[in-house]
Amino acid sequence: MSHAFNRRAVFAQVTAGVAAALIAIPAMAQEGESEQQLGNAEWDREIVLGGGSATGNSRILASALGRIITENVAGLRGSGAVSPGFDAESAIRTHNGEFQGGVGTPLIIANATQGVEPFPSEGADLAFWFYHNEVPLKILARSDTGMTEISDLKDSTVALGPEGTSNYLISEIVFEANGVSIDDLNVRTMDTSEAISQLQNGNIDAMSYVRDYSGAILELTTARDVTLLQPTEDSFDEIAEQMPWAGPVDWPFYEQYPDMQVPEPGMVFTSPEFMFLDADLPDDVVYAMTKAVWENIEVVNRSSSVFENVNLQEALKRVPIEPHPGALKYYQEMNVPGVEEYLDSDSE
Repeated sequence: MSHAFNRRAVFAQVTAGVAAALIAIPAMAQEGESEQQLGNAEWDREIVLGGGSATGNSRILASALGRIITENVAGLRGSGAVSPGFDAESAIRTHNGEFQGGVGTPLIIANATQGVEPFPSEGADLAFWFYHNEVPLKILARSDTGMTEISDLKDSTVALGPEGTSNYLISEIVFEANGVSIDDLNVRTMDTSEAISQLQNGNIDAMSYVRDYSGAILELTTARDVTLLQPTEDSFDEIAEQMPWAGPVDWPFYEQYPDMQVPEPGMVFTSPEFMFLDADLPDDVVYAMTKAVWENIEVVNRSSSVFENVNLQEALKRVPIEPHPGALKYYQEMNVPGVEEYLDSDSE
């Protein structure tokens, strides 16, 4: 996917807003207190971030960010919300004003901004906030089906996320590159938590979801023998043409899921995940949120082992949509790698 941004326009917007961007509000002098308070009590805003299914790590991340915002930015009340349709649902709800952002993946959020169905034709006005990690696509089958490769899925009953979600689109691309059409499957649409339960109970043959380490998956592997289905090497180039960021990579969770059956070569495809925001959020609000998050990132790092390596130096590691100017202002101040791509050459 190629996304052409007007980087000069973004920079102009950032620099023009420097004077109006967040000024930390001095707190009434308390004994020995010298720090300034971020935010403005008059903002009086809810910041709701969509975080995927109730049992997923993305919800943990969204909740941790909500806590940081609430505790460190005056006038903002942050929270993480469950969104079973993951980033597709979060994008639509952000467009409708119910959320102010969420966890996103490249295919879905780019489609949302471009108005690709099922998103509104005018496109959702979303902006990039920061990158946080990459998540493997787990294509899991009951071991008693005898399946070991993705190509074995033909004529089986497979749980997928709703059509148009990242789980569905990424699975469809990977399946087809391995010789399996969606039409070859008995697809049952459900969220990740339900799919795990249905596979554990033997009601489906397989499931395909982008999912990081999860206690629910660990429980599944201890309750039932499951196999991580493998791609064929012939599929790699075709998948790379459509998802150049997807790998494949070595399976990262041998130790975490010791009972899972992982045939050779032990490869999976991945999807980067990042935070996005409503592009209409004021620059000073986003600047305050961004500064608060990175000055308190240990809250995120401690929330789950999945996020223990989230760090400011990788905030702009992958930028599939235009960044929010309020966030860019902070990244400029901190000289985050990659921010130079958004600088006007006349101003360097």
